[in-house]
Amino acid sequence: MSRSSTLILVGILIILVPFSGLPTSLRALLATILGACVLGIGLSIRTHEARNPQQSVNSQPPSTSSI
Repeated sequence: MSRSSTLILVGILIILVPFSGLPTSLRALLATILGACVLGIGLSIRTHEARNPQQSVNSQPPSTSSI
């Protein structure tokens, strides 16, 4: 599973935490842990893009314009 897919999954879990029916203290703990996961994955993606700037810039195909 890629980092972006994991980030989306953790984001969905964060959305569902308030509706889980868990005790308040456990919900707060779970939200904190999932938030830390989002932070870690986000930093990981950012450092990966900073180390390989050409991959993120060249990921889009060149535009073709006929003028």
